[in-house]
Amino acid sequence: MTPRSSEPRPEGESSPLQDPSHWAALIEGVKPDAFLVVIASSMSRSLRDHCSPEDIWQETLVQAWNARAEHRWQGSAAFRGWLFEIARNRIRDAVRRIEAEKRGAGRPGKRLSELESQLSGSASAVLPPDSVTPSRILVHAERAVAMERALGSLPPDLEPVVRMHLFEELTMEVIAKRLGIGVSAAWRRFRKGAELYSRGLSEWESAGGRP
Repeated sequence: MTPRSSEPRPEGESSPLQDPSHWAALIEGVKPDAFLVVIASSMSRSLRDHCSPEDIWQETLVQAWNARAEHRWQGSAAFRGWLFEIARNRIRDAVRRIEAEKRGAGRPGKRLSELESQLSGSASAVLPPDSVTPSRILVHAERAVAMERALGSLPPDLEPVVRMHLFEELTMEVIAKRLGIGVSAAWRRFRKGAELYSRGLSEWESAGGRP
């Protein structure tokens, strides 16, 4: 279900999704680097052997662009939720497709990017100009690696709270319910975890992304 946004567009105002010149700015606004971290956390290790988070992200953008007329604009939060749902579906599709490739050919499945290139061409050929470029993808991917490393260094009781609140943008009430703890306890874990995460991210980035 698409989450409601507190910033709906005035009635009668056209969706910014319909204007190709707005697309790149809209995508940057959903924080692609953080999005990649969430995608990666939703992928199994075996799936990541065949498919990278960047593959899923590009497929998500292509599907969103092709289906943009079906999305009712209700603000950036709702748009981000819509993209999350598309990404989850792309992950499920990737698992099914790779398994089908294995069964049909009797050999390891191809990477999703290779499979998709046979079906619909590259994302850059489908999306508006400049919305997906190699340099932009590289910047987001490198930042996502640093964020993943910092997040992964957190204690097991703190990591889920930081990930769900900072990256998935869930409310603390929802997080507390999922974890079976009180809201005040969830906030305590978040404050402690966020401090450690920020420190770890700074150290990782200052080291130039090296372990």
